[in-house]
Amino acid sequence: MWFNDKREEIQKDLGTKNLGVVGKKAGEMWRAMSATAKQPFETKASEQKAAYEKFKATDAGKKALEEKKAERQDAKESKVKRDAKKAVKAIEKDDKLKKPQSAYFIFANAKREEVQKLLGVKDFGPVTTKIGEMWKGLSDAARKPWNDEAQKQKDEYEKYVKSPEGAAALQAYKDEVKEAKATVKGKRAGGGDASEAKRAKTAGATAGA
Repeated sequence: MWFNDKREEIQKDLGTKNLGVVGKKAGEMWRAMSATAKQPFETKASEQKAAYEKFKATDAGKKALEEKKAERQDAKESKVKRDAKKAVKAIEKDDKLKKPQSAYFIFANAKREEVQKLLGVKDFGPVTTKIGEMWKGLSDAARKPWNDEAQKQKDEYEKYVKSPEGAAALQAYKDEVKEAKATVKGKRAGGGDASEAKRAKTAGATAGA
């Protein structure tokens, strides 16, 4: 409570908002305060803690606490999923292992620049809409070259992943993906990475000052 009241003042005095620097200075100031000066904040903290404990014991408090726990769990799981996706995306993947594109996507990639020039914009929305309209307007005969190219890529992909070399490369990639996801989940289960530990240490030093 005292730190929250003094934070802005300390930031101005130090000319920085760096939490480590500001927190360290706040800790020094708090330790230098007399018991009398600390008393109003300690009393208010005790009152709030008592009110919090009383509220937790009520039906409304129990419900609110369970909802809060659920929110934190959802946020934690979402963070793990985002981190896992980033970790997987960072893994280098052999071009031969990339899934073959559909006929539409091959067509879209080939026509994108042409449509951008036609519309005079590069915005994803209008360009994609126009390409979709063009694709729908194609006859079966006009689509055939794109369908043939898609089938060719699919055949080449399947032939590669079924070969000893391709199967080994695919398994190695899957192993890397599994390891990356496990590492991310392990960090979260173990209490986070070094930066989180550093923040906790700073907060603990300030609170315990």
